[in-house]
Amino acid sequence: MKNKFYTLLMILMIAALLLTGCGRGKGLDTSSGETEAAQIAADTDSGFNGFEKTQEAAVLDTEAAAEDSSGEGGQSAREFSEQGLSSRKLIKTVSLTMQTRTFDTLKQQLEESIASFGGYIENSSYDAPGGQSFRYYHICVRIPSKDLDAFVNKAGELGTITNKSENVQDVTLDYVDKTAYKESLQTEYERVMELLAQAKDLDQILALESKLSELRYEINSYESQLRTYDNQIDYSTVNINISEVEYEKEMSDSVGSRISSGFRSSLFAVRDFFVNTFVFLVSSLPVLVLLAAAIIAAVMILKKGRRFRRKALEEKEERREMKEHNEENGDSKADPS
Repeated sequence: MKNKFYTLLMILMIAALLLTGCGRGKGLDTSSGETEAAQIAADTDSGFNGFEKTQEAAVLDTEAAAEDSSGEGGQSAREFSEQGLSSRKLIKTVSLTMQTRTFDTLKQQLEESIASFGGYIENSSYDAPGGQSFRYYHICVRIPSKDLDAFVNKAGELGTITNKSENVQDVTLDYVDKTAYKESLQTEYERVMELLAQAKDLDQILALESKLSELRYEINSYESQLRTYDNQIDYSTVNINISEVEYEKEMSDSVGSRISSGFRSSLFAVRDFFVNTFVFLVSSLPVLVLLAAAIIAAVMILKKGRRFRRKALEEKEERREMKEHNEENGDSKADPS
């Protein structure tokens, strides 16, 4: 489609030049005008062919990059990365779970250690529920990749690491592909700029500027992706979860340490049960007093009602007995009702 467009554009330019040459005056030599138009057309065609070659070169560069990434024919992306890059492009992420009895001290020392290694805190969260609950601290740290192992070892010295996981993502091939695409687009951009400097026709200028806008957008997109990769590669991510505990967990798997840890856990569980029960009773004392008063009032009302019903039944029984007694004696006027 682009070839047809530029061919049509070239024909229109030649026709316009011929018409311009014919209208210059009656004394203008026709053969001279045709020669001039042919020369301009040749120059335009030369510029157009140069632009076509630029596009073809960009396509070839893109195809070569694709072949490198797939490992088919020519130089592979792996070989290119070994020659063009000082090291492989690795994105490392480490997750640590830590326990400590000295929460404030560990938090301060850890933040000082991050600064000493040239890192920074990307985000963090702090939870201090109070009461019998212990504090919790989550921190996401960015550490220079060359100092990652040293920082993790330093964190292990400051507190007890109960869990550690590490993930490594190799983005070398993708990095090389994006670099190759960006360079080919940059080459095409420079060639289109040269054509734009030589272009005189308005339609050709507009077409070249539109192409430059597309190329700038694609180049900026690849540069943004490469900058993101560079940041993730140069600075590794370390996620640290710190929990405040009453005693630090022993990392040894020996039978003795497991028995000691289990026995200690049971003692703390029993203690916590009684402490929590006492705290609950004391903190709920106002509610318990009101509940006790309500229960006592309900019991007294029930007892009073029961006595009243009993007394009514006794009176009714007395009247019935008295009536029977009077009927037996023949005294019908002694009815108490």
